[in-house]
Amino acid sequence: MMVLNKYRGLSKLLIENLLKWAKYNPYIEKISLGVFSTNERAIALYKKMGFVEEGRKINEIKLHDNEYIDDVLMYKMVVKD
Repeated sequence: MMVLNKYRGLSKLLIENLLKWAKYNPYIEKISLGVFSTNERAIALYKKMGFVEEGRKINEIKLHDNEYIDDVLMYKMVVKD
């Protein structure tokens, strides 16, 4: 998911709705995502919402010649009632 800068405030709302939907879907047990290692705001939001880093794909994304960034893999287990 990508959100335009002017709609950045909606990111939290979108994730909250995803988690709510997943909670009541009997087939969903884990939500996983990948985020650019340079996207510190998104990583902070995901951590605040309970996501945990489970690994990295080192130098996964090429930005320019000889410039790479990691793909940070995060997850959250879905808590059912």
